[in-house]
Amino acid sequence: MPPLAALSPLNPWRCALRAPTPTAVETQALRAELLSAEAARDPAFVAAWTDLAGDLVEENPFYEPYALAPALAAYGGGKVRLACVWRGERLIGLTPLEARRFYARLPVVWWASWVWPHCYFAAPLVRRGHESAFFSELFALLGEGADARAFLRLCRIDRDGALAAAAARTAAKERRICYEAGAASRAMLCGGASAEATLAAHVRKKKRKEIARLRSRLEELGRVEAKKITPTDDLGAWTESFLALEDKSWKGARKTSMKASEADAAWFRAALAGAQAAGKLDFLRLDLAGRPIAMLVNFLSNGAGYSLKICHDPEFARFSPGVMIELEAMRAFLNDPSFRFADSCAAPDHTMINGLWRTRRTLAGMNVSGKGAGARASLGLARLVEGTRAKIPLRAGV
Repeated sequence: MPPLAALSPLNPWRCALRAPTPTAVETQALRAELLSAEAARDPAFVAAWTDLAGDLVEENPFYEPYALAPALAAYGGGKVRLACVWRGERLIGLTPLEARRFYARLPVVWWASWVWPHCYFAAPLVRRGHESAFFSELFALLGEGADARAFLRLCRIDRDGALAAAAARTAAKERRICYEAGAASRAMLCGGASAEATLAAHVRKKKRKEIARLRSRLEELGRVEAKKITPTDDLGAWTESFLALEDKSWKGARKTSMKASEADAAWFRAALAGAQAAGKLDFLRLDLAGRPIAMLVNFLSNGAGYSLKICHDPEFARFSPGVMIELEAMRAFLNDPSFRFADSCAAPDHTMINGLWRTRRTLAGMNVSGKGAGARASLGLARLVEGTRAKIPLRAGV
C-alpha cells in the first residue's frame, strides 16, 4: 500500500514510490506529480485534462484525452506514467512518459516522452501563460525527485515552436544541460492564401493537368464524389470501411494494416469516436459510384490539422485516388477562415505529399539533465558518445 501522504482524493493513482515533500513551490500552489495510466479512466481527472486541452500554448491532438486514453489502454502495458503539473486544482500541463534503459549504448535509465505506433507528435500539453512554471516543475520532478532518472528526453517537438523555446529557456535559467538531439523535417501546409493560389504555388502545372486528366478518366467509370463526414453519418460504418480499404492494400498483404492488429484497430475505433464526440474529427472519402476508393483521417485542434491515416483502393491506383483526396483536403483546409496549418505527419521522404505540400516543419528531440553533478555528468557523457558515433562512418554490414 502506498503511504497515505502519497494519495489525494483527486489523484488516487499517484505513484506509490514517491511521497510528496513540502517545497517552496507548493506554497505557491504549484504541484508536480507522476500518475499511473489508471488516472485516464477517472472522470474527474479527464475533466481537468479536457479543460487543459482547450487552452494550449501548442496543440497536440495525440495527447488529448480522446487519442491518448485509448492508446494507454491499447499499448501502455502499465509502463507509462502521466507527468502532471497543477496550479491549485487546475491542471496546467501534462505529458506521458516512460522510463527507458540505455542511451547511446550507455547503461543509464532516463525518461522519454511516450509515443505509440500512431503518435506522430509529442509536444506536452501546456496551458497558455504557464510554460515556465510547467517546465520548471517537470524538470524538478524528473531530475531531482524520488523518481529522478539520468535525464529527460522530450521527443518529437516542434523545433521552432513556443514550447521548445520555453523548455530551453527554463533549462538555461536553471543551469541544466540542454541540447537538441536528432531532427527531421516533414511536409506541412500553411494557411493564409486561397486554395487555388496555394495549389498553383505548390503543385506544378503539369501535375495539375495530369490529375485533371485522370479525374476525367475516372469519371467515365461512374460518378466521382468527395464527401466529408457529418454528425448524422454513421461513423462506425465509415471507420470499418477505412479499415477494410487499408487492409485491401499492400499493408494487408504484409500484415501491417490496422485491421491486422487487434490493438491498432481498437485504438483507431476509439480515437475516431472520441475525436468526433469532441468535434475534432476530419474524415474524408472519395467515392466512385457510391463506393469509397480513397479515405483520409485528420485530427483537428485550434485551426490546425494533423494527418492520421490515408488509404486507397489498389484496384484504382492508376488514377492516383490518394493524390485526389489530398487535393480535396487541401481545398477544404484552405477555404476555412480559421485554418492555420496542417502537419502531414508523414515520413521526411514521402514522395506523394512532398510533391503537394512544399513547406516543411522540423521536429526534434531535446535532452535535459537534472541539476546534480551526477545527472549532468551522465548526460554530458551521453552527448559526447552520441556526437562521436555520429562522426564515425559505419562499415558495410555494421
